[in-house]
Amino acid sequence: MLLADYETEQSELELSVDALEKALNDYQENADNVDKFIKLVHKYTDFTELTTPMIHEFVDKIVVHEADKSTGDRIQQIDIYLKHVGKLDVPMPELTPEQIKEEDHKRRKRAWNRTYMRRKYEREKAEREAKEKGLSEAVG
Repeated sequence: MLLADYETEQSELELSVDALEKALNDYQENADNVDKFIKLVHKYTDFTELTTPMIHEFVDKIVVHEADKSTGDRIQQIDIYLKHVGKLDVPMPELTPEQIKEEDHKRRKRAWNRTYMRRKYEREKAEREAKEKGLSEAVG
């Protein structure tokens, strides 16, 4: 009975040791990546122009997602992954009440314009069809 308890405890401890070793390796890898990124940042602390080689050294990849038009506005998500750091999460700026009012005005104006252009297209289409119908009756 004691032997069974001992073996159970030993297997649990071995699993615990494996998990802790993995966590330690992850921590060391993250620390190494941070050190590499800091060295890269220090390399470019004083620059006046953003160059292509600089971008290649900082950016790992850029993922451009499909555009979303479900709200009536075209919104497209772009993910930027930096080397040694991972995905860069940039917080969205909070809009002031004036900016919110202006954006709402622009949204309403675009909606009105879409409706106007749709009605204009339908009216012109009906006029063309009526003209074609009139010509075909005159010929026939």
